[in-house]
Amino acid sequence: MIRRVNNPKTYILCLLTGVLAAFCGGPLWAGEGNADNPGILPPNSTPGDLSYPEWHVVCLNWVLSIPAEINPLLNVDDEADLASPAPHPLWVGTYDASVGQSGNVWILPGAYATVVRNATIPAGKTLCLPLLNQVVLGWPPIPAAEAFYRSYVKLVMDTATDRISCEIDGVPVQDLERYRHQSPAAPVILSEDNMLDLPPGQYGMIVDDGYYLILAPLSVGTHTIHWKSTTDLIPLWNPQQGETQPPPPYPQGYQEVTYHITVVPSK
Repeated sequence: MIRRVNNPKTYILCLLTGVLAAFCGGPLWAGEGNADNPGILPPNSTPGDLSYPEWHVVCLNWVLSIPAEINPLLNVDDEADLASPAPHPLWVGTYDASVGQSGNVWILPGAYATVVRNATIPAGKTLCLPLLNQVVLGWPPIPAAEAFYRSYVKLVMDTATDRISCEIDGVPVQDLERYRHQSPAAPVILSEDNMLDLPPGQYGMIVDDGYYLILAPLSVGTHTIHWKSTTDLIPLWNPQQGETQPPPPYPQGYQEVTYHITVVPSK
């Protein structure tokens, strides 16, 4: 969800999302040490010449630059889910995995509800799965605020420990904590017709904490990716205005996402 706090202007986006690859020209390396999770690029690898933390930024720029009315993140498959809390109205319709995609990496975003999606993907595409994340977008970018932003997104993501899981073709992903990172502090770069309804350009500073997986290309045929997570939705507070952390209990954020993937030969 997105909430605004004045002084500085801040948005909190629990995107539960995934994003893509505008910078996907480089080689996709396997890196070192991933014996427990074959097919997942290791946390210390540099797919497309970017580290996992740098992919957080690419993913966020991607999802925020897609109009809300067709944004894959906001897609649900049941009208009953339209009432789920989200930063923009959710929409029901056929999921199209190609929306906004380009390059060698495709993103499969999460959701704000329980969803089942069918995705057709060309062979040879690396997949980025932002399983769960919490991001703060504030502007103007105030360097002194970065430490607070980092502590806040960590606080929220810490509540997901032991409450997040993922399976790929029925095989559980091991040691998911290894795939949790914080992004560098970076501006968000928005294109025309973006999710935030802002003019195109560069805005503020984002700090993201989350679980991201990057998969080597899947074989031609059918595959299933399934994940679910629960977090405490801790409201943001503004220390500059003398506010302190709101006390619990906190509302719970839950998602369960299933992708039925068909990988087809590239044309």
